Amino acid sequence: MAILELKNITKKYKGLKHVAVNEVNLEINEGEILALVGESGSGKTTLLRIIAGLEHPESGTIRLKDQEIVSGAFSVPPNRRDVGLMFQDYALFPHLTIFENISYGLKSSSKSEKEAEVKHLMNLVDLQEDWNKYPSELSGGQQQRVALARALAPKPQLLLLDEPFSNLDAILREQVRQEIRQIIKSTGITAIMVTHDTKDALSTADQIAVMHKGKLLQKADPKTIHDHPELAYVAELFGKFNSVPVEKEGACYRCAFGCLYAPQNHQEDEDKQAELFFRPNQVELVFNLDEVSEEDPVLSGIVCDRVYVGSGWEILVEALDKFGNTTRIWIFTDTFSSIEKGQTLYFKVKQCHWWENHM
Repeated sequence: MAILELKNITKKYKGLKHVAVNEVNLEINEGEILALVGESGSGKTTLLRIIAGLEHPESGTIRLKDQEIVSGAFSVPPNRRDVGLMFQDYALFPHLTIFENISYGLKSSSKSEKEAEVKHLMNLVDLQEDWNKYPSELSGGQQQRVALARALAPKPQLLLLDEPFSNLDAILREQVRQEIRQIIKSTGITAIMVTHDTKDALSTADQIAVMHKGKLLQKADPKTIHDHPELAYVAELFGKFNSVPVEKEGACYRCAFGCLYAPQNHQEDEDKQAELFFRPNQVELVFNLDEVSEEDPVLSGIVCDRVYVGSGWEILVEALDKFGNTTRIWIFTDTFSSIEKGQTLYFKVKQCHWWENHM
């Protein structure tokens, strides 16, 4: 069930030619964590601020649960939207203790209720021993958990997080991602996280919405976004990929490396330039050609480079098409078997995707 619905949200700032948010339609189900992903200037932070009530759109409507909070000139004030906001810089009060920071938004509760709720939240974020400390006495990861606890304290229907991991170093970032996800999931609160880091989105979110130049390009679960992007921009944003030109030849499609059968999402269209997309890890190396059946096509190319990436090897393979043009693809393998430059490599594409359109 959708807890938040955005319809045709558009925002343009005075003095700027481009539209910051361009007719965005978006639904978020109750209890989900949604990541808004995009480069700087994509419109993701503006959209978050519109949902929070810090900006007002030129057009469109927003419903939160059963209440319309934005429609035309009407806008529910930020403090009445039942929305929690965790800022990028945490915005903790340096002169207040951890206990006082978390309890700041609980003014309507009695003293005993407030104390019980804050203690519950401090246990939830594993800071029960630090209640009397000040923010300056905590690590970056601990400060982040305090900021999260403070945002959760009023029990909002919706939690908004603006680049929550940007101030953490790489090692701490890995650890905190899962901590934050588990804490939010344990509360059952719906959350929207803005990030430019695709690793944050893939490891933390249930759904990912990709924005570019104010437009929402694709919304799907992390695996679909990574393995089956609908646009080249989305594919590139989420890591290395291969896009191979192909030409219809009988029941298959011929490329520089051999023949490929069309994927399930293929729609016959003789007029367009066909391309097949696949990630380096969607390729399987073949070392014994005797074990390959005719129904399972094998491709081949020449190794021109190899790179060790920690979890395995990325191998760059090239081949010439019938016009003498060079096509190159990357293959990932964790079973590196003394593959050398100049060697002919045989492989199968385990899963590929037909480009539906380009950008």
